[in-house]
Amino acid sequence: MPTPGRATLRLPLPRPAAAAALLAAALLPAGCGKGRTSAETFPKAPVVLISVDTLRSDHLPAYGYTKVETPAIDALRKDSVLFQRAYSHVPLTLPSHVTLMTGRMPGATGVHDNLGYTIRKDVPTLAELLKADGYATGGAVSCYVLKGDTGMARGFDLYDDHVEAAEAQQALGRVQRAGDATEARLAAWIEERKAGEPFFAFLHLYEPHTPYEPPEPWKSRFADPYDGEIATADAIVGRFLDLLKRKGLYDGSLVVFLSDHGEGLGEHGESEHGMFLYREALQVPLLVKLPGSRRAGSSVAAPVGLSDVFTTVARAVALPRFEAPEGTASLLDVAADPAPADRRLLAETFFPRIHFGWSELSSLLEGRWHYIEAPRPEIYDVVADPAETSNRVAEKPGPMRALRAELLKRRSPLEVPTDVDPEARKKLASLGYLSAGPSSADGTLEDPKDRIKTFEMLRVGMGDASGGRIDQALAVFKKLLDENPRMLDVWDTYSETLLKAGRADEALAALKKTVELAPEAARAPYLVQVANLCLQLGKWDEAEKHAEAVRAYGDPAADDILARAALGKGDVSAAEAAARASLASGEGNARVRATLVLGRLAIRRGDVAGARAYADQALHLAEGEKFVQSGLHMLRGDVLARQGQIADAEKEFLEEVRLYPGRLDAQVSLATLYASAGRREDARRVLVALVSREPTPDAFLLAIRTARVTEDVQGERELVKEARRLFPRDKRFAGG
Repeated sequence: MPTPGRATLRLPLPRPAAAAALLAAALLPAGCGKGRTSAETFPKAPVVLISVDTLRSDHLPAYGYTKVETPAIDALRKDSVLFQRAYSHVPLTLPSHVTLMTGRMPGATGVHDNLGYTIRKDVPTLAELLKADGYATGGAVSCYVLKGDTGMARGFDLYDDHVEAAEAQQALGRVQRAGDATEARLAAWIEERKAGEPFFAFLHLYEPHTPYEPPEPWKSRFADPYDGEIATADAIVGRFLDLLKRKGLYDGSLVVFLSDHGEGLGEHGESEHGMFLYREALQVPLLVKLPGSRRAGSSVAAPVGLSDVFTTVARAVALPRFEAPEGTASLLDVAADPAPADRRLLAETFFPRIHFGWSELSSLLEGRWHYIEAPRPEIYDVVADPAETSNRVAEKPGPMRALRAELLKRRSPLEVPTDVDPEARKKLASLGYLSAGPSSADGTLEDPKDRIKTFEMLRVGMGDASGGRIDQALAVFKKLLDENPRMLDVWDTYSETLLKAGRADEALAALKKTVELAPEAARAPYLVQVANLCLQLGKWDEAEKHAEAVRAYGDPAADDILARAALGKGDVSAAEAAARASLASGEGNARVRATLVLGRLAIRRGDVAGARAYADQALHLAEGEKFVQSGLHMLRGDVLARQGQIADAEKEFLEEVRLYPGRLDAQVSLATLYASAGRREDARRVLVALVSREPTPDAFLLAIRTARVTEDVQGERELVKEARRLFPRDKRFAGG
C-alpha cells in the first residue's frame, strides 16, 4: 500500500559544525550533568542490549504471567534488577528504538514513525559514544524498519539489517527474518572478538510481532500463538546468553533486556499497536544484569522510561565527559534510591495522524496518574485501574491540570515524512503498518477512539486479501470506501484485490482514485503506480500518458516508465533512448530496470551475447539493493536458455519464481523451458502451481495458452475444466 503522508518535503540536514557541537555536548564532564551519578561503574565492561519486539511485560512469568514458559528470561531475571513499571515512549518499532539508542524523544531525534524518517545528524547514538570510547560495536536486527540508513547503523562496526529476499519479496511479504538467523549473525561477530576487547552487542528479535506464527514445538505447546512466539524468542535469547557464558563473557557484562513497546491484543479495541497509548501498548519488560550479577533478583517499583537506558549504559561504563539528555536518569540511580522522586514520562504517537489523518496522541505518566491528550482527553489511576477502563476526566482529579499543561509544552510538533520506496510500503502492509489517507475533507482531526473500528476493519480486509479470501476482502474494502471515499490508500488496496479477482478495468479505475485524492505535493508516486498498472495490463499508450504527467513533477521515474512502455509497443528506438536516459538519471532499482530493458532489446535484435552482458550489468547494479528487482533473474534465465544452458536457465527461472511468486510470466517461462526439454510432467506441475497460487481468470487463461503452445493437450483440458468450474460466467472459458 502506498505510504501515508508521503510528500516531497525533506527535513533539513544540520551543518557539520552543529553535529560536532552536539557530540561534544554529549561528552562533557560527568559532573556537568543533572542528577546524581551512580557510584557503581564498570569501565570497559561488555555491553549487551537485547530487544524483543512487541513484548508485553504482563505476558512474561517474570512479571507474574502463568500461561507461557520462558526459562532463559527467567534465568536472566534471577541475575538482574527487574523494573516493574518500565514504559516505552512510542508504540512503534523505529522511533522507540531511536529513543532507546539516543535518550531523546522524537521531537529531538526527528523520527516519528516507522517510514519516512531518519535520525538527525546532530543527535549522537549510543553506538557512536561507545565506539569513540574504544568499543567494538556490532548489531543485528530482524526487520526492515530498523534498516541502517535510518541512522540506526551509525557507530556500528557491524550492523546486519539484511532481510532475506525470499521473505521480502513474497506477495504477502513478511519483511522480517527469523530471530535465530539474526542471532547467528551476531553470535558469529562475537566469536570474532579478541579476549578482553570491550564490545557493544545489540540483538533485535521480531518475535512476537505479527504475524503470530510460532514454529514447532511452541506452536503446539501454547494455545495462544502470541505466547508461542514469546517462547520462540525466549529460546533464541537463551542460545545467545549461552554463547556469552561459554566464552566467559556473561558474568562481566552489562546485559539489558527489554522490548520496544507492547501489543493491544484487543484491549481498548486495538489488536496490535501504534494507534493508542494505553498501558498494554506502553508498558514493557526491562531487566538490567550488572557485571558480577550485583543486586541480582531485586525489583524496582518506580516508573522508568526506555530513554533512561541510554544514560544508564553511558554512566555504568563510565563514558568520559558524558552528560545525560534532559529528562533521563540512570536506572542504577533509580534502583539505589529508596524513595525516588516521581518523574513525568512522556509518550506519543503520530501513527493515527500520519497514516489516517486522525488526531495524534500524547500522554504523560506521573506516579499513579496517566493523562492522555486527545480530542476527548483521558486520565487514569493506573494503580487502582491498571487496565485503564475508567476515565476519570469528568472528575478533574488534582494532578490533571498540571499534567496537561506540561504535556502541551513537551509534546513534539508534527514533521512531514519524506518519500518512501513504494515496494517497501507494500511489503510492510502485511505487518500492520497500514495507511489509509486523510479521513475527512474539512481537515478536522478525529479522535482515534472513534475510528478504531474502521482501523480494525481494514486489518480484517487485509487479512482476507492475504489469505486468498478475495470476495470477503472486496466486500470489506467497498464498505469502508462507501463510508469514507477519501481513504486514499484503501483505494489502492481495493485496486490490488480487484486485480486478483480478474477485474482489471475496475482495478485501474480504483487506482486512479489515489491520484485524485493525493495532495499535490505527493501526487507523483501515485501517478507512477497507475502507470505501472497500465504497463502490467498492456495499456502502453495510457502508461506513456501517465509517464508524461510524472515528468511534469520532475520525477526521474518517467523515463523508466517510457522505456518499458516503448518496449511493450515494440518501438525499439524509443525504448532504447528512454532506457539510457533512465540509466543516466535514475537511482537504485530504476537503473537495474533500465538495464533490463536494454537486455530485452538486445534479445530482440538477436544479440544474445549483448543481452548476457546487460544481464550481468543489472546483477552488478542490484548489489546492495534491499529488494531484488523483478525481472532480473528472468532476463538471465532467458539468455541462458537461448545459449543452451538449460540447467542454469532453470535455476534462474526458479529464483525469479521464489522471489516473486505472483509473477506469472516467470512461471510460464519455466513451464516452457521444461516442455522444450521434454519434461512434460514438470511443465504441467508448474502450470498447476501457477493457477493454485493465483486462482484468477487471467492466470488460468495464461496457463491454458501455455499448455496449448507446449502441446500439452491433457493439461489444457484439465485447466479449462477447472476454470469453467471456478468462473462459470467468464465467456473466455466457454465452448466445447
